[in-house]
Amino acid sequence: MPAVSRLRTTLCIAALALAGALLAGCSTVRLAYNQVPHLAYWQLNRYLDLSDAQTERVRGDLGELHRWHRDTMLPQHAELLQRVQQQLPATITAEQACRIYEEARAQLDKVLAQAEPKVVWLASQLTEAQIRNLERKQADSNADWKSEWLDPPPDKLRERRFKDLSSRLETFYGPLDEPQKAVLRVFVAQSAFDPQRTYAERVRRQKDLVQVLRSIQADRSNTAQARTLMLGFLDRVVTSPDGAYQRYAQALVAEGCEGFARLHNAMTPAHRLRAAQSLKGYEQDFLLLAAR
Repeated sequence: MPAVSRLRTTLCIAALALAGALLAGCSTVRLAYNQVPHLAYWQLNRYLDLSDAQTERVRGDLGELHRWHRDTMLPQHAELLQRVQQQLPATITAEQACRIYEEARAQLDKVLAQAEPKVVWLASQLTEAQIRNLERKQADSNADWKSEWLDPPPDKLRERRFKDLSSRLETFYGPLDEPQKAVLRVFVAQSAFDPQRTYAERVRRQKDLVQVLRSIQADRSNTAQARTLMLGFLDRVVTSPDGAYQRYAQALVAEGCEGFARLHNAMTPAHRLRAAQSLKGYEQDFLLLAAR
């Protein structure tokens, strides 16, 4: 959904990679789905420089998570998409858009819950050298993020957001005409998105994660404590301890729901038909993958 940011944390990459496959093109889903465990491992290894022993366990855990996702979640994704298709020919309200978002979010939460024991195990195995490597990668990633979102002047940033959102919408609806582009430009111009505030929360989460990992490392044999610490971190990712950021995040979700409804309602019948056909393709891909 446009303007709704998805959760990304380093040690949840395995679970998020599985969910991320849902956003690719239909044919890409079928081609890429079986590669998700490999891609998730590659990303984890890039951040953590896994040892041989860790690699063996992580690859096994990712394969197990992938099989569970295929058997359990793909049919649920398909069922949600089927229901969304039925709404697309008509106009929708912001409340309907938010219900779709919340259902998709609930499905992602199930994936994260299934991944949690595997994440806790890996966190308890990390060395100080690996945590330092994570910090270096975080710094590199932050430099890239700042160059993309903090350094450009406001007009360039708005144009970039317009192009990004246009591309996402056209994936589903097909080429946008001027009336739809006009609605999108108003949405971008009025958006509450604040790169400075978003960046500050990004850095807070990263520091929080590093602190949690070092606390776990200090008593790595205490599995119960490791789980408590990691679950606490994940809770703080979902709900920031910064009350002002909580309100900002909630405003972005509400804005995204309202904006999506306005954009959808500005689409022509042909656009809406194209979107329904796109989701039908997702649905069929998910069911074919689940049946294998």
